[in-house]
Amino acid sequence: MVQHETSQGWVGKVKLGKGNGESTNYFMWLTVDGQKQRRATKTADLEEANDKLQEWRAQAKIGFRQDTKLRYEELRDDYLASGKTVAASVLRDLDRYFKGMLVSAMGSRLTEFRKWRESSEQVLEYKAESLAKEIELRKLRAGKKADLGKITKDATQWVENGVKATTDKRLVYLRAIVKHAFKVTKKINNADIPHFPILGKQVDNVKQGIFTDQDLENIIAEIPQHERIIRFLHLTGMRSGQAKAITWDMIGEDNVLRMSGFLTKNKEAYSLALTNSKGEAYPATKFMVARKNRNKAYGESVFEVEGLREDWREVCGKLKLGYYNKATRAYRGAELHDFRRTAATNLTNKGVATVNAMTVTGHKTDSMFTRYNIKSLKSQREALDAVS
Repeated sequence: MVQHETSQGWVGKVKLGKGNGESTNYFMWLTVDGQKQRRATKTADLEEANDKLQEWRAQAKIGFRQDTKLRYEELRDDYLASGKTVAASVLRDLDRYFKGMLVSAMGSRLTEFRKWRESSEQVLEYKAESLAKEIELRKLRAGKKADLGKITKDATQWVENGVKATTDKRLVYLRAIVKHAFKVTKKINNADIPHFPILGKQVDNVKQGIFTDQDLENIIAEIPQHERIIRFLHLTGMRSGQAKAITWDMIGEDNVLRMSGFLTKNKEAYSLALTNSKGEAYPATKFMVARKNRNKAYGESVFEVEGLREDWREVCGKLKLGYYNKATRAYRGAELHDFRRTAATNLTNKGVATVNAMTVTGHKTDSMFTRYNIKSLKSQREALDAVS
């Protein structure tokens, strides 16, 4: 490690190990309250690095510094206490690896975390099982022209990329936890945020498809028993899991569907007008506002979805909207979630304002707003009228 000494503290580059030379950017060290601490300068310019060291010295002098005993659990608990949620499997991996670790040490352990997770017994078993299914699926897709060598190579890369993507997801949540400590609780300085390694390659099956009107009718013709939920998803773009959770008691006498935030991905309550401004039901919601259904038992599901997943995969395979190996249950192709993209596209193609369209689909993006609540059913009706 090459150090550039100063009167108080120093900056330098660290060795990357295994003959990879030194880091591109400088790091800085400073002894605070008798304990040596290290921070990333995030610059390869020596003069700028020294300036950041002097800034850190000034901050330390007035008490604005990271608590040297601050550990991962405290940042995690603060994040969760704020109402944020983390998938159980993601939290389990983060807890197993970073439990008890000082925040000041986390930055140097991110690459090791990736190696640790991707070499775990559970992940290795998943990779082996997924690879076998992927090879069979690609052989089915290639037909008589199948090149087993190329198929195996491509399938292996696809599975590897998929595992990298799931590790990336855990690092994304960890980064959010750390940034929450900087932006919200103010427990760390911006310079204390670890430099996260470049995220893994994207998996080669990024979903971009939408359904045409003919696709819709062809699907329904094959599985008419699921027509109600399919037409509803096509109209509203609601997440399929959310739609499956709709029960009759959520539909009020005013023909408005009201769902608790417990059932939505963004944890915010959601309302959806089931009739237009004239009080007329949309074709996809007509059965939902029928008077005869108002006596349904409390908590009874609106949509019958038994066998939907299997039926969906089989029909998509038949209609060439996907590939399905029934023996291995491996599937690649159109998903119910694609109706979400389809609905958004249909709304915008009809000239519906983005804000109005979002009241229908329930989309929420940080770049547009930090918190969004449906305030007017009128704009929803106008949006739905345009595409109905």
